[in-house]
Amino acid sequence: MTINFTLCFITILGGLSLGHPPLNVIQMLWVNLIMDVLGAIALGTEPYNEDSNNKSKRISRREKIMMPQMWRQVIIQSAYQIFVMMILMYLGGLIFFDETVNLIRTPLRNLDGSGTDRLKLDTICFHTFILMNMFNMINCRSVEPYDINVFKTLLNNKFFWFIFIGEIVVQQFMIYGGGSSILSSVLLGTAELSVPMQITCWCLGAFSLVVNIVLKQIPIDRFEELCPNLEGEGSDKLGNVIAKAREGYNKRVQDVISAGA
Repeated sequence: MTINFTLCFITILGGLSLGHPPLNVIQMLWVNLIMDVLGAIALGTEPYNEDSNNKSKRISRREKIMMPQMWRQVIIQSAYQIFVMMILMYLGGLIFFDETVNLIRTPLRNLDGSGTDRLKLDTICFHTFILMNMFNMINCRSVEPYDINVFKTLLNNKFFWFIFIGEIVVQQFMIYGGGSSILSSVLLGTAELSVPMQITCWCLGAFSLVVNIVLKQIPIDRFEELCPNLEGEGSDKLGNVIAKAREGYNKRVQDVISAGA
């Protein structure tokens, strides 16, 4: 949900203000692969927590799907990511380059096929966005409302780290592949980044861990109102709705039968 909120916001904002989103189609497909498939496998293979306080606790079908601590995580991390992306999208040209970059009219590539500063800026946005969500995936391994130590179970899930490292390798390949005219122009739409640019992207991504520590200090009761009233299967509210609908249906059937008689 954090990825969805941020990506939808910056895509619409970039399209309206700059005429183009900061991520191209291939990059969005890679984001969706991380979010829908690889992320689900990585987090879905987390082993059962043997904490004695949770041994007898089962999740009821009446529990809400989105808990207050989840809304807190999604909203705060999305706000951080949107803030970073807006800074990079609009002020990145002043931060990373000596000459001013026209964010609307500057072409993505020079006549020789090499990436322009605008393409490099888009690549910085893409790389930073991926890294912020990669580190946020580490945050999501800890589901306790006020637990700030996301590394306490560092080595208990080999699948998570296998997928995490694999995603980092592919991501770095996409960035270094920007130096190739074929990969840059045809497949990836990226430009090769300098070492300072790479360090900046990694620092902004890793700062998601710090944001997680800060947001865990916010009381979750402030996010109670965001939880929907609709509960899961088996709830009394849902049962009452179904019973009323069935009663209304039976009454209409009887009315039709009576009218026919």
